[in-house]
Amino acid sequence: MSTTALTFAPREVSIERRADGTLILNSPLEWEPCDWRITDFLPRWADAVPDRVFLAQRNAKGGWDEITYGDAWSQVQAAGQSLIDMGAKPADKLAVLSGNSIENAVISFAAMSIGVVLAPISPNYTLMPGGLARLKDIAEVLRPSFVFVQSGRDFSAARAIPELAAATWISVDGAPETVPFHTLTARTGSDGFERASREVPCDAVAKILFTSGSTGFPKGVLNTHRMMASSLQMGSLLVSPPAAPVQVEWLPWHHTMGSNVILHSILKNGGTLYIDDGRPLPQLFHKTIANLREISPTAMFNVPAGYNLLCDAIEKDPDLGAAVFKRMDRLSYAGAAISQGTLEKLYRLTSSITGRSIPVMSGYGTTETAPTISTTHWATDQPGEIGLPAPGLRLKLIPVTDTYEVRVKGPNVTPGYLGQPELTEKAFDEEGFYRIGDTVSFLDPQKPERGLRFTGRISENFKLANGTWVSIGNMRAAILAATRGVLLDIVVAGENREACALLCWLNPTEAARISNGQAADLTCDPLVIQFLKDRFREYNETVGSSERICSFSLLKDPPSMAAGEITDKAYVNQRAVLKVRSEQVERLYANEPNPDVVLV
Repeated sequence: MSTTALTFAPREVSIERRADGTLILNSPLEWEPCDWRITDFLPRWADAVPDRVFLAQRNAKGGWDEITYGDAWSQVQAAGQSLIDMGAKPADKLAVLSGNSIENAVISFAAMSIGVVLAPISPNYTLMPGGLARLKDIAEVLRPSFVFVQSGRDFSAARAIPELAAATWISVDGAPETVPFHTLTARTGSDGFERASREVPCDAVAKILFTSGSTGFPKGVLNTHRMMASSLQMGSLLVSPPAAPVQVEWLPWHHTMGSNVILHSILKNGGTLYIDDGRPLPQLFHKTIANLREISPTAMFNVPAGYNLLCDAIEKDPDLGAAVFKRMDRLSYAGAAISQGTLEKLYRLTSSITGRSIPVMSGYGTTETAPTISTTHWATDQPGEIGLPAPGLRLKLIPVTDTYEVRVKGPNVTPGYLGQPELTEKAFDEEGFYRIGDTVSFLDPQKPERGLRFTGRISENFKLANGTWVSIGNMRAAILAATRGVLLDIVVAGENREACALLCWLNPTEAARISNGQAADLTCDPLVIQFLKDRFREYNETVGSSERICSFSLLKDPPSMAAGEITDKAYVNQRAVLKVRSEQVERLYANEPNPDVVLV
């Protein structure tokens, strides 16, 4: 049972102060360049522990299909050789349109091993209404030589896009006009694979990850082997790497956290990954609960929405908590700020169930940094913490009003975007620092070693009609804390308005505790509404006029993934919600009373 206490690096930071107020932060920990590739670990573990399970996924009968390190390495070599036999050359591209699976991992590592560039793409672009237009934009710039799908039938709509139809299709279900996946892994002999693998340099592009495109065209972020290796190495210098971790994870591999952190870390440390078929959504989380009840993980990565649902489930079923936490040594989150209530619940539940405090850690990063920028290599105790810069990189903080714009430079930073040289040029400043587009501040300016906190995305911040800037990151965290867990999430409106107003989603579990139980719809429950009015009034008394709330509306329907209101990583896209629900925003400011709007 893995309950060994983690070893954390010292909480230290070096700061260079410039005359214009700019700060350059870096870690004092020693950094050695990474001259290895994540694919190098497959043969290593296949030799050392060939019978250890590498990946597992649910099958149609409800059991687990598993692949060991020995079998994974054999299949990767065979699939890589088959790709070469089909004409694959270095820098050709393989588009993966379907989600996480054993077969996805095999062909992905096979491609990267021989110099073929992997391009995992959100399945929603093919399967969700309106997604094909975005997929077409990606295909026109990507122009893959190969396309992999779990089901050729389910993903056949993508064949309407000429750049995808022209590729060689590989499918697990062996659909018509596709190469069956099993024929690739049945190949014997791998001389070509071995030669191609030896010739792949660390600075070659291994993967292209497409950003969610919340503000426009999805950008293809180039990920080199060295980038991905450096990101993993940075994390291991800050927190002791686990020995043979066991994890149950849903985060998608077409996002940097799911692949570059979770999947790659499992491989680097010789662990086992159970692919979670659940999601942190009310209608799908029961699958995650079933998986966690059966497989007790040693670590967990999730988004705040997932931890919120997990806490609710464990409060109702302590036996579930015992299964989840019995060998857990760390809980990590990213993607959005966790609420104070959820953070406190995690510490209370882990301590009461296990008798020990399991550290909750947060991280900050981007697709362009593969993704490491900073992490709390300590047990975080307040929302919004993002820690200190990782070893090997430099963080530039440029003063902006009462906060800092943050930029980064290091071996894990992308060389640019696929087919978009102008965008690449604009992404870097005159010193070569990547412009992240976020703002941060110090938890304690007098004690910078306490770390940084996230204060918002520059693209989400806006000005009120009087010209005052509103920082969404700080405001969102403060409002969610003020509502004591009754709100699951919010979107702040107010651009070019006289005051801010809110679109809100209730946390049904917490709201039910306040309700008198007579209202069929909690969004109409008078006790819930009055509770929130009281909390918002208390909040208004503690903030300046630019952050005060004039009205709010409780939304009945959840954020729509098809409309881009919620991302594959399960966090709410502020700009998309305001655009999609523009009529509801207008009602927040209407002169005439509206039954859906509550004045504060």
